[in-house]
Amino acid sequence: MKIAFWSEETQVETAFHMSLMACAFAWMRPVSIAAISGGYQGKELEKSLIRSRRKGNAAQDFSDGWEREYLPGSRQGGRKKKAVLEPFAGIGRQKAGEGLFAAEQQEYFVPSGLDCLLGKRREDLTEQAVLANMHPVVEDRMYCLPGSKRPEQEWWHKDPLFTGLKQVLDAMEECFNIVFVDCGNRKDDFAQWVLKEADICVLNMDQESELIGDYYRNPPKLRGKVFFLIGNYFEDGLYTRRNLQRLYRVDEDLLGAIPYHAQMKEAARAGRIGTEVRNYVRKDRAPSYTVFGQELSRAARLLLQLAGTGN
Repeated sequence: MKIAFWSEETQVETAFHMSLMACAFAWMRPVSIAAISGGYQGKELEKSLIRSRRKGNAAQDFSDGWEREYLPGSRQGGRKKKAVLEPFAGIGRQKAGEGLFAAEQQEYFVPSGLDCLLGKRREDLTEQAVLANMHPVVEDRMYCLPGSKRPEQEWWHKDPLFTGLKQVLDAMEECFNIVFVDCGNRKDDFAQWVLKEADICVLNMDQESELIGDYYRNPPKLRGKVFFLIGNYFEDGLYTRRNLQRLYRVDEDLLGAIPYHAQMKEAARAGRIGTEVRNYVRKDRAPSYTVFGQELSRAARLLLQLAGTGN
């Protein structure tokens, strides 16, 4: 099953809200979940779900093992990374003048994440290959696919190599019960294809927007079901969730809200959403009784029901 998140608006933090909902799914139901960007890159999604870790004095974006691998002279974040190969450190010092590390004059990049999967044929996109390139967010339940580290161009979705993203999505659907796709506010051909093919389209919106009205006045041609999600929600705002239901005659089961939560935004900046959400959707934890916890749980429960996995 594919659930696509999209917004007509900019700066509504679609990746952040999708991350919250995906993690809530993982903690509320025993389902396997994948989170992926609907573009060539997924910086916002990765920032929310992949915790930064430090080794010595160097900050790294991902954990050990599956992530990006570099050989001498590779680049990370645009800066030259100094090669330190522990098993060969002594030899390197002895033969420094003999050009043992002459390869440092060149750059090497071992692809991982989306870069690695895009380079595979469809028959090689096995469950083992997919999982090997994903980052665990909630143990044994939820994973995030890191996007490409190469610059994204306007024409990326027309390039033959990049169109492989469709077969990557197909492979992920075979490996996971639910695949969450963050389309942001993209309007390119690939994002439009994802929205049309998705089983559920979550329209993320600002509390004061007219997106619900626009949807009913000019309904898009979508194959799947539609769920409306209000992000950065304030209970004392002019358009409360109940007011929006009455104003647009929206079924209450198709409209969810995620209240503004400064601490959760801080958790997203540190890549800790996966663990923080647990406190707000598990009934044995005090934060689950807050307004944020209640609204997040309600929205996730309704979306689970729409996906056919709710109780």
